[in-house]
Amino acid sequence: MTQDYSAELKTVIDEFKNVSPEVTSALIFKMDGGIVVSSEAVTKKQTKTLIASFCEMADQAESMGDIENLIVQGANRQLSIRNVNNRYLATVSSKAADEKVVKTFTRVIIPTVVKLVDQISELSSDEAAQDKKNEVTQDENARVPKQTSQDKSTPDFSASFCSEHILPEPPVNQFIIEKIGGLLVPSDIARVDSEVIAKWHEIYGKKEITQIHIETLEGKAILCGFRPIKEANQAKGVIQFPEKIMQALQTSKGKLVIVKPVITAQGEKAVEAKNK
Repeated sequence: MTQDYSAELKTVIDEFKNVSPEVTSALIFKMDGGIVVSSEAVTKKQTKTLIASFCEMADQAESMGDIENLIVQGANRQLSIRNVNNRYLATVSSKAADEKVVKTFTRVIIPTVVKLVDQISELSSDEAAQDKKNEVTQDENARVPKQTSQDKSTPDFSASFCSEHILPEPPVNQFIIEKIGGLLVPSDIARVDSEVIAKWHEIYGKKEITQIHIETLEGKAILCGFRPIKEANQAKGVIQFPEKIMQALQTSKGKLVIVKPVITAQGEKAVEAKNK
């Protein structure tokens, strides 16, 4: 969330507490300790204690496959923590709370609002970046001298053959799918052997590589982000997918896929993959 949309989220939280007073407090936070929004019933001390305890538990659980959801039940209340689009929603409710109403709040309403404000934020960032790019282009055009009739007789074609635009073909790798999951695993990020990623950077130097092209043997293909596999001894010959990517490719664990890096000369956004 690149802009501050916490007011919208707080409005949703406050309105829901009016509908279901049994939800005594709610908090949305990040793994780095940042607080997105919290209800008035949550103090700063409680917030810091909760985030620190959860982060410690998540670190310990990562080697066992990460935490999918966390529910802690007390004598009269229960604490629930759920992943919401790379942030975490913590709610405290009494046992008298309507379970269906609470699930609607934590699994439908809040995730939908978070997704919407993220989209608004990304759109605003894209517009700002485009405005800045236009300003730079106009400034560069103003500094370029106009070509005289004598200049036109001997045009300079060197820019057309600049090596900056001549890139080698992306290397193609084959991997066997391995499924990963957990509370801390992004739903749209694949994990790739770090040695393979290092070879890509050797080939393309300082070129930015932010996405990979994945294609099944049946011809279904997508673009997605990637990170290195954490366990180096488990990385050879496999690629790790969360459930969302496996569904998009209509494939399953143990199947073979073809992977190559997406390279752009000027860092522009990659086009959408085929076979929508």
